[in-house]
Amino acid sequence: MTEASGSTTAAADRDLGAAPEQAYTEATDPDCISDEVAVDLLRAAPWRRIALVGDSTAHGAGDPSPGYREMYWAPRVIQVLRAAVGEVEFLNTGRINATTRQVLDEQLETALAFDPDLLYVACGGNDLWTDTPDYDAAEANLDRIFAAGKAIGARLATMTIADAVPEHIPQLRPFHERLDLLNQVIRRVATRHDAILIDLWWHPVGHRPTVMSADNIHFNISGHAVVAAEVIKALAAATP
Repeated sequence: MTEASGSTTAAADRDLGAAPEQAYTEATDPDCISDEVAVDLLRAAPWRRIALVGDSTAHGAGDPSPGYREMYWAPRVIQVLRAAVGEVEFLNTGRINATTRQVLDEQLETALAFDPDLLYVACGGNDLWTDTPDYDAAEANLDRIFAAGKAIGARLATMTIADAVPEHIPQLRPFHERLDLLNQVIRRVATRHDAILIDLWWHPVGHRPTVMSADNIHFNISGHAVVAAEVIKALAAATP
């Protein structure tokens, strides 16, 4: 597993004169990276056919954020990669509300037929919207998805879910523990299949008071900008 931790930009390491979080723009956000830096990071990236499978994390969901370009994390990454290396084919089969089982049954075949050299898997959260989440089933589904991608020679990548459960909404509090357990599943699967792992669980962006969309489930666009930066850095670190 190649792991990129999302905790490297801690508040204690930032300049004392940094703008307050609520006043950030994409240009001043310490957890974002400029297009120029991002392109330089990916100039040697080998991937030219990228498939993304998953749920709303893959599909894209989130409210606009003043001062940030209205782009979800995946299109941001692809835009940078194309600027860095030229032509890149991209397939996104992500569907809102998809579970790991639905990704396995309804998206994987299409993604594999695309013949990707990088398969990015972003799902799991919807497996938690039940009285008793079946973590073993989620792990088995993810294992099958990853194994299928590995079998065709694709590099694998995935991410954990950020710790961004709003504490002021009582009905969402159980999701903190559920997300922690799910992220443990994702880490185990990533390790078994030597996947690039973007571990967002500890990333400080999850604790920003203005990072969530109105649904209190998805990051807004400012969060997407930070996620894109973490993905770009992880892909750069995994470049041979």
